[in-house]
Amino acid sequence: MINAPLLDKTNTGNGKEQSGFGIRGTINAGTAGVDWGRSLLGTLAAMMAVVPGVEAQTLPETAVWGEPTCAVQTRERQEKDRWRRAALGDRGAATIYRGWVLRHRQSLERCRQNTWPQVQGVWLRVYPNDWQPGVLEDVLDRIVNRGYNRVFVEVFYDGRVLLPVAKNPTPWRSVLAEAVQAGQVPAEADLWARTVRLARERGLSVYGWSFALNFGYSYGERADRQGVLARNGRGETTVVRSRLDPQQAREGRSFYLELSELEHLFVDPYNPQGRADLTTAVREFLKARPDGMVFDYVRYSRTGVGTDGRRRLIEDLWIFGAASRAVWRSRPNATAWDTVVEHAYQGVVDFVAAVSRPVEQQGVPIGTVFFPEGNRRGLDWVDGRVQPWDRFPAKWERHPMTYALCKDGQCVADQVGEVLRQSTPKTLVCPVLAGTWGQSFRGHASFEQRMRLIREQHPQVRCVSHFVYAWMEPESDRRRKAGLHRGDE
Repeated sequence: MINAPLLDKTNTGNGKEQSGFGIRGTINAGTAGVDWGRSLLGTLAAMMAVVPGVEAQTLPETAVWGEPTCAVQTRERQEKDRWRRAALGDRGAATIYRGWVLRHRQSLERCRQNTWPQVQGVWLRVYPNDWQPGVLEDVLDRIVNRGYNRVFVEVFYDGRVLLPVAKNPTPWRSVLAEAVQAGQVPAEADLWARTVRLARERGLSVYGWSFALNFGYSYGERADRQGVLARNGRGETTVVRSRLDPQQAREGRSFYLELSELEHLFVDPYNPQGRADLTTAVREFLKARPDGMVFDYVRYSRTGVGTDGRRRLIEDLWIFGAASRAVWRSRPNATAWDTVVEHAYQGVVDFVAAVSRPVEQQGVPIGTVFFPEGNRRGLDWVDGRVQPWDRFPAKWERHPMTYALCKDGQCVADQVGEVLRQSTPKTLVCPVLAGTWGQSFRGHASFEQRMRLIREQHPQVRCVSHFVYAWMEPESDRRRKAGLHRGDE
């Protein structure tokens, strides 16, 4: 059985659990499909084992429609889908289907212009199965049907890039690598570019969603990149407590295993090679001409943090990489606690500024994804994530993961208010809500309930996004991950 996303969890320090981005999945040995549909090779199944001690989280049992705004009516959804399936082998049907797509694009644009929020986004991971004719069209149609006009597509995560195997100049493997090996996807297949094109045809703006300082477990296997890795004062890397068997995870196979924060390999933000590697990937992502780029994991690892989520010892900070130390030692009062924290903060800010420079040069919007409480600090402590989101330029979009858990959703509205308080009026703040429509899920109140509170208490917010597509359309996600979805069904 294929298990569903595992969320990157943290504690806010006030007893509320938050979940961050970085969804993972797993597959039990002996199954025919591969985790997230990243490869359809049954021969790989034996190496796909669950990491002991890591609990998988399940998807909702069924999809609940709820009350999304600007949604397509049931009859029209069904009619469009009928013509989508017929279009695969019939030119006449394809023309009719394109007409439905255009009609729904126009109605979506009119509705969102006059309906709060003006921008409503959803976070999406695509799989090799989506290359098959009609499959990606189905996914994007479902997104439009629910009234979304923006999609955030994951392009770099868990040590893989959403780039063609034949055109991948980065140090990371392509998401499509194993599917290409199996002959199921051509080496030239550009799933990212296709997603951008098909989404735009439907009136969706498209943002690339990229990890930043989390380079993926497989990056640490490279002998020529050991100096790039973040280290603490004991010389340890952020995977020092990893529960993976190195032999089981070698050569990129960690991509298919159940991962936690302990298996996330973070890099030294001051290292020029690390900056250059991610900048290369960003330049490639920009070739698809997305409408924006957002960077996730703009923080340090939480590995080794105390039960209160705070760090108090200099040696516990991930600032002892060679490049970081060289800059740190040049600072006045280098050993003072405030100086050390400022140095750690500046590394994150400078890193994101460096890797996003090609985005800025093209005039494409830049955004960061962060925990609202990640920038907290006291006289002798700092939040374990050391995430200085309030220091990013005001012109960058802010996508706070407002994931606090409470029955009525008020705690989420409070988080949104705190981010607004620390942001200038000209900064676009687009809260991210985890959960689904029409029902509570894993402690998160329904989208309807939380969005109503945000609109009432913070009417200046014009953009909201929802994590994640898989929780709204669980059957679609299950079949695509397993490589079983066909465009004619």
